[in-house]
Amino acid sequence: MPAPTLSFRGKLVAAMMLIVIGVTGATLYVAQDRMKAAHERMSEIQFHNQVELFNSMRESRLSRVREKCLDLVRSVRVAAALEEEDLEVIYKLAEDELTPVLRLRPNRGPRARAPRLIRFIDTEGAELPPPQRAFRGMGIESVFASDEMRDAFQQVARTMEAEGVDQKIGYVERVMRDRSMIMEVIVTKVVLRATDEYMGALVLGFPIMDGMEKAMKDFTDIRSGIWVNDELYTETIEESILPSLKESVRAAIKRGGATSGVITTAIGDAPHKVFFQQMNDSEFLPAYQIALYSLEGALADQKVLQARVVAFGAAVLLGALAISMVISRGFTGPIHALVRGTRSIQEGDFDVRIPVRHHDEIGELTASFNEMAEGLAQKEKYQAVLDMVADKDVAEELMSGSVALGGELRDISVLFCDIRGFTAMTQNMSPTDVIHLMNDHFTVLTNIVYEHDGVVDKFVGDLIMGVFGAPRSYGNDAYNAARCCLRMIEERTKLNEAAEQPIHMGIGLASGEAVAGCMGSADRLNYTVMGARVNLSSRLCSVAGVDETVIDQGTYDKLKDYVEVEPMPELRVKGFDAPVQAYKLLGIRSLKESPAVDSSSNC
Repeated sequence: MPAPTLSFRGKLVAAMMLIVIGVTGATLYVAQDRMKAAHERMSEIQFHNQVELFNSMRESRLSRVREKCLDLVRSVRVAAALEEEDLEVIYKLAEDELTPVLRLRPNRGPRARAPRLIRFIDTEGAELPPPQRAFRGMGIESVFASDEMRDAFQQVARTMEAEGVDQKIGYVERVMRDRSMIMEVIVTKVVLRATDEYMGALVLGFPIMDGMEKAMKDFTDIRSGIWVNDELYTETIEESILPSLKESVRAAIKRGGATSGVITTAIGDAPHKVFFQQMNDSEFLPAYQIALYSLEGALADQKVLQARVVAFGAAVLLGALAISMVISRGFTGPIHALVRGTRSIQEGDFDVRIPVRHHDEIGELTASFNEMAEGLAQKEKYQAVLDMVADKDVAEELMSGSVALGGELRDISVLFCDIRGFTAMTQNMSPTDVIHLMNDHFTVLTNIVYEHDGVVDKFVGDLIMGVFGAPRSYGNDAYNAARCCLRMIEERTKLNEAAEQPIHMGIGLASGEAVAGCMGSADRLNYTVMGARVNLSSRLCSVAGVDETVIDQGTYDKLKDYVEVEPMPELRVKGFDAPVQAYKLLGIRSLKESPAVDSSSNC
């Protein structure tokens, strides 16, 4: 049982619903995508603004100190003290020169606390420890908290000498009073002016988390921190989300050695966007500025937008349903009438007409349908007349346009079959009886020609002309023609047994090349074949005896492995200069019982 299908009205309503749902879904998708992109752009802009703010505050803090460090290391006394390794003098000079600037922090005003780190290193990067009484009470510890730190400072010293730079800034991890912290370190090269000889370097460090994050929190809702040595240092990010945040940042930084990037990850109960950007490229530990932006607000906005779009879409859906029901009602009547008319045409009723009730596209379609029905009725009449005056195969070829109107050379077999003693047989018959007799006779012969894939070219008096191989070839045309000849005689013999007026025939069959095409006048054409083989077939028909079939040499050459023949004396035939060899066709074997036909033959 076939599956039920929707009616036109149902399809129209379904289409309207799908359009509304599709538009609503697309609107929701685009709106959410735009909102998401806007939030991402906003968070990215805030992050870059935060980075710029951080760098600005950092530069404001460090510029005065860096300048003072450069002034100190360019002092002849410092170079001389380094050369003589007079550590007490070196650190006393550093205390005198750096103390004023260390008591001013641009972001907080005067009375800043002193730096946690100050050291001189020699040309090999080794620490020159200060005397115990130097910088008393400032809580200064050794800069070389580990072997890795010592190696880093040695590498920095060699790099500064090789690159010819005066200062480098990096980040080190320090533990002071049982608390880990990150210090920003300024390494300034000391050079002896007289000889331009590298004497060592001054190392000065500041706590990087000295209130800068809290100051930036007033300008943005992005929380931030510093990532150094696989640890996150922050004053604004809650302790509860630090473990999952560290895991996400660690994976992002280790993946491909990225220096900056953006990741989206679930932290706590809400998704977050995490930005990271490397702050230094020196030989110290790589430091990254981390920014955390919650997407919870963006998701809440998306849910509100989604609810509004869905509500609006539902309202539009109901309105579209009502409108489509009204519109479809006006469509279904004419459409059903067109369907009924189409079925009538399928059943052969070309007189069906549908009233035109509308002046829109449906009305135009109805008018076109009526014109089509009228045209089909006219075409059916033409087809019926054509089938009566032309062979069916020829008519189909003419209708399809496959026939070459200018003529073409075809390899064919053509037979002529006429009645023996026709004049004497019909001289005492009425015209009506003669027509009735000939119609019965030609009907039988025509059906036999069709059974053997031939076409009836024409009827001329008591003669019927059959063609095999044009306008369509079946590959074994000569074989079909020979069987057709024998079948005609066989059938006529059977009919004669019960006929009041027996009819006897003679058949001529010839095979070869002939010109096939539509021929005649400019106003009336007839599809036929012409050539020597056609003429020869007509001549052989004339010499054939009662109920005999005479074939030419061309036909025999094609069928010699299949036919039984009786050679005839050479014939002198009108229109042919040379004698013609002919054969009486006695019988023909089935293709299955005979050897394979030569591939070059027409069979």
